[in-house]
Amino acid sequence: MTASRSKAFWGLALITGLMTAPVAFAQTSSGPTPLWPQGPATSPTVAPPAGTDTAAPGPTPGPTPLGGAYTPPPPRASSFEVKTLAAVTPDGGGLLDAGQGGLGQALWADSPRGLLDRALASLPQSSPSPAVRALLGRVLMSSGTAPQAGKDARNFLGLRLERLALLGDGKHADAMATLPTALDDAGGAEAWARLSLLTGDGAACDQMADLQKRFNDGEIQMLGVVCQVRGGSTDNIMFSLDIMREQGVKDDGFSRLAEVAAGGQKGALKGFTAVSAEAVALARAMNRGLPAEVPAAQILALNPAAAAAVADLPDTAAALKLAAGDRAASYGTLPSAALAPLYKAAKVSPNDLKNAVGVADKRQGADQRAILYQALTGETIPSLKGAILAKAVDVSDPALLAGAWGDLLAQELEGLAPGPALKDLAPAATRLLLLQNRRDLAQPWFELARQAAQDAPKDGKVEGKPLQAYLRLVPLAVLGGLLPSDGANWAQWLDAVKADADAPSRLRAASILALLTAAGEKVDPLLLARTAPVVEAPGVIPDAASWLRLDQSIAVPRRGEVAVLALAELADAGPAATAPTVTAHALSALTAVGLKDDARRLALEAVAVLAGP
Repeated sequence: MTASRSKAFWGLALITGLMTAPVAFAQTSSGPTPLWPQGPATSPTVAPPAGTDTAAPGPTPGPTPLGGAYTPPPPRASSFEVKTLAAVTPDGGGLLDAGQGGLGQALWADSPRGLLDRALASLPQSSPSPAVRALLGRVLMSSGTAPQAGKDARNFLGLRLERLALLGDGKHADAMATLPTALDDAGGAEAWARLSLLTGDGAACDQMADLQKRFNDGEIQMLGVVCQVRGGSTDNIMFSLDIMREQGVKDDGFSRLAEVAAGGQKGALKGFTAVSAEAVALARAMNRGLPAEVPAAQILALNPAAAAAVADLPDTAAALKLAAGDRAASYGTLPSAALAPLYKAAKVSPNDLKNAVGVADKRQGADQRAILYQALTGETIPSLKGAILAKAVDVSDPALLAGAWGDLLAQELEGLAPGPALKDLAPAATRLLLLQNRRDLAQPWFELARQAAQDAPKDGKVEGKPLQAYLRLVPLAVLGGLLPSDGANWAQWLDAVKADADAPSRLRAASILALLTAAGEKVDPLLLARTAPVVEAPGVIPDAASWLRLDQSIAVPRRGEVAVLALAELADAGPAATAPTVTAHALSALTAVGLKDDARRLALEAVAVLAGP
């Protein structure tokens, strides 16, 4: 076997066989379950932990050519009640027990502490994926027995508080910070204090004197200066700056702002272009804006919580606030209600507004979204509004559609009634609402897309635009609970995605089916045979030790460890931008330990990219 053929073989093996290892580890002595369903016999499965919701949509009597008419069960509640829980051990405390969305008291089981420390450290500070952020937040807030640690290990509660604060979740970080021993860890205390000052609630200032005594480093000194300004006491600011310099802290933007605060200077700020999260927190405490000469690239480099704070600063250039707000919203730290005014305030030419659909392809990022949003909110004719909405969905990444930007679009969509005049909008509307987890609103739009496909000319070929558009929705509809897997005409879907046209198309179809299977859906083995790819699966595969460790963690099952390792496999970009092979491996692990709902939400984002608009 040549080197290239060997690589192709391993790519094929990973795409089509990546779920076998997790499943095999979780089997009883009766033998491993086949990867794909092998007939009517029921395969042995892993019993999920108590409190896990594993309900799935029920089957229909059988598919019509476009899938059987299907009434989904009522949507499960996605919210959870948060309250402070009595800690099993001080550093195992949290906000969620198993009945509130937590992963259970034994989520860490016998997980090696060193492994968890490395896995948590490898996670990105945040993620553009709402599904990743939601699962990671639940893991971090779960109450349970902490893993055993050596005497030099960090406080586990403080470590989790640090990661939660880096996500930018101020409300829950404040609640975690009140738990016993939460602020005994320097990293956790500093991350929480920084977030508290960025969000403006200032709760950290009540603890600052004690934190400065226990953690006398430059970071705490900087945050202490912010608290001095918040409290109106600026006499000791210059002394604090001297201490910072002695401790090796160099932050020109922060120092310049502190000097302005100490001197009581008025007028527009100037004299610096570099900004840090601490500088933004200080500007917020001063109720001052950033200098106009600060480049947008500096804003885009800020953490999401700092970006959200910039978007709320007074006397700051609209372009900077737009860049900051768009970044913050993309990472879940700015709600749609705060994002909308920023898009409204953006400078857009009248010509661009008149031709927003055409202009959208020539613009990117926040500018593109501002044009589309202004055009959308200013349009009153339903058909034209529908065209703008469809374009906005088509050009937006799934992670954005699942977040605050998608929420703004969904709000506009709620003003339109599904009907024949808007049939061209139906596929985009369904896609948007499923990513927003609004199955109730998605159902009538999906039925409209199905009806448009059924009414299209029947020539025996999958060529008509309505039929193509509907069939591309099928995997999303299955994951979103609008259609059971056995109620879909998968052979027709394979024709629509041209699975037999070329190797890349076949690989894309195989990846979608693998993701559905990994998320717990039943897929006919003949479909996999038809889509077996003949090219190497793209993307970087994690190291073998991490891959194997995740598989082994399922057998216990160590739910917390599985969740952290699976999220680490998805890396910075989340499921939408991770190689399908890796994403499917992570999802199959989550499904195996009873986290099927999380796996489905992650799969929805990944499949939305592969399926296309």
